[in-house]
Amino acid sequence: MPLNKNESKTYADFTALMGRGKQSKSVRDPHGFDAAIASGNVASLSTTQGRNDEADLALRAKKAWEVAMSPGKTLPMQAFMAWMSGTGVSIFSILITGMILMTPAKTIASVQQTFAPLERAGKSGGSKLDLTMQKAVFVAINIAGILFGVYRLSIMGLLPTTSSDWLAFIPSKQYVEFSG
Repeated sequence: MPLNKNESKTYADFTALMGRGKQSKSVRDPHGFDAAIASGNVASLSTTQGRNDEADLALRAKKAWEVAMSPGKTLPMQAFMAWMSGTGVSIFSILITGMILMTPAKTIASVQQTFAPLERAGKSGGSKLDLTMQKAVFVAINIAGILFGVYRLSIMGLLPTTSSDWLAFIPSKQYVEFSG
């Protein structure tokens, strides 16, 4: 590759390889190579930048959906851990249930920080991405995780769901007379 005499020795001029000779038709351009950038055609660079902004928006939206669905991937693992720990009241099952309840609660509290890098405007001042639907799905899946934890507490008998759990609050009968 000939080096430009006016430039430093680290710059290589690849324009000599573009479109000349019989070999150029048989050899394809490398992946990611843009002929407009290599030849210095500034007019086509603005359209390339527009395509890059659109691609950036699409890529960030796809990544946002992946982030929104990621809590759903932990639910089967948590269900398996809950099944393995059993339904008895022991320190291990209580710790597993606490983890099942606390992880989604902490995740819901940090939903804005989770999506902040994806919501930002593009590199060249592009539009800000609207992630309302992704955030709603993210929160809904985490609420499903909390509901699973509450169900787990109910199975273990730690939630007051029957009338016998409230006997302390029922006033005792006052007998009018005693025999005896």
